[in-house]
Amino acid sequence: MNLILAIVLYAGLAVFAFGIILLLFFLIFKKRLKAPLIICLIGLIIAASPVGYNFYMAQKEHREELAKIEKKDKKFDKAERQFIKHIKKSTVATEFIAQKYNKVWGELTENGTVNVANVDYNDHDSAVAAEGRRLLAQGKLDDADDYYVSVQGDYQKMKDYATDNNRQELVYAKDVLSKTGSFVSVATRPNGTFQEYTDDVYKANQRHVRAIQKLKFSYSSIK
Repeated sequence: MNLILAIVLYAGLAVFAFGIILLLFFLIFKKRLKAPLIICLIGLIIAASPVGYNFYMAQKEHREELAKIEKKDKKFDKAERQFIKHIKKSTVATEFIAQKYNKVWGELTENGTVNVANVDYNDHDSAVAAEGRRLLAQGKLDDADDYYVSVQGDYQKMKDYATDNNRQELVYAKDVLSKTGSFVSVATRPNGTFQEYTDDVYKANQRHVRAIQKLKFSYSSIK
């Protein structure tokens, strides 16, 4: 195609050059200039056609590229909405687990004994382990982990659809992914003393919330 365009360009220039020579000849001999002027014009039109074609193709490619970017941006936004949706579900499941552990641990700390699944416990390791087994049997622990796995999948889709328009948003999403993972891990895997656990859960949740607030979609707007 480039060879053909080059041939057309040079052919047009040759016709234009011939028209110029003919124009000079007609000027010298004082003949009517209409014919050589027409020849020059034809030469210019022929020579300009490859340039116009290249410009048209460049504009077409540019429009197609913009359409591809717009399509990817829409898919990115859709993936981000799913990302936030699963973040919310993982957060709700994690907060539920943290509340259950806090209740058992707090009651044991206050009273010296706690009843979990109709069994009395007087040491925190056994009580917390029993609550963990109950949460596992209810599927609550799996909920938090499974929704977080979905979040990871949504983030991967965001990476796949990322363009220059949303690179910074992807950075924020990566931070949310990390902070949410830490929150899930801290809340669902109790460690240390009761006070240490509650402090760690609170701090992890605050970091997780601050990270979410940087995303362009409002957390509350995603159902």
